[in-house]
Amino acid sequence: MSPNSPLDPVATAATKAKLTELRDAFVQQAKSAGAGCSLDTPRIEITDVPSFGNYDPASNTLRISAWSLLKADQKKFFFHLAGPDADDEAAHRVFDRGTYSWVIVHELGHWWQACNASTQNNSHYQHEYDANRIAAAYWREHNPTLLQELTAGFTHILNGAPNPVPPGQTLEDYFNVNYEALAHSAHYVWFQARMVTDVSAEDPPPTFADALLHSSTKMK
Repeated sequence: MSPNSPLDPVATAATKAKLTELRDAFVQQAKSAGAGCSLDTPRIEITDVPSFGNYDPASNTLRISAWSLLKADQKKFFFHLAGPDADDEAAHRVFDRGTYSWVIVHELGHWWQACNASTQNNSHYQHEYDANRIAAAYWREHNPTLLQELTAGFTHILNGAPNPVPPGQTLEDYFNVNYEALAHSAHYVWFQARMVTDVSAEDPPPTFADALLHSSTKMK
C-alpha cells in the first residue's frame, strides 16, 4: 500500500463486496459448464498491484488494485483515456470500469486455467489470449453493451500507441520470447488491448461455456 494514499475502509468494503458478487457469479457459472474445477473459490485482496490485477495460484488469491494506490504515472494513463480536460473523478471512473469489470474477469479466467492445469503446455501468449477470450465471452452473455464499451476503450489504446513488434517478427512469437520484460513495461497494455480486440472480433463468437472448455482442454 502506498504510504501517501491509504485505502479508505468504507470504499474498500464496498468495492470488495461488488467484486465478491461478480466473482461468485463467475465461479457458479464456470463450475456449471461441466469441465470441473480442482480449486476453491479464490479469495480477493485489494492491494497495490502494478498491473492493476493478478491471480496468484500459489495462494489462490485474486489481487486487485484501487485508484488511491496508483502512482502518478499510472493515473496519467487513465486521465488520457478519459479524454481532454478530464478531472480526477472522470479518470477514476475509467479505472474502476476497466479494472473492476475487465481485469477481475480476466484474472478469474486465469483462476479457471489453474483449476484445470490448462496452462502447463501453453505459451504465454495463448495463456493470456484464452483469459481474454473467457472475459469477452462472459460479458457478451451478461452485458454485451459493456463489452462493446470496453472493447472500444481497448481499441482506443491500440490505436493511440505504436506497434511494439519489430518488423519481420510475429506478434505471438515476440510476446512469448520477451514476456518477462514486456510484463513489466508500458507495452504490455498494448498487447492486452490487441488480444481483446481480436477475441471480441471472433466470428462466430464463442459462448462462455465454449471459451471455458476451449481453455481447459487446449494442449492437454
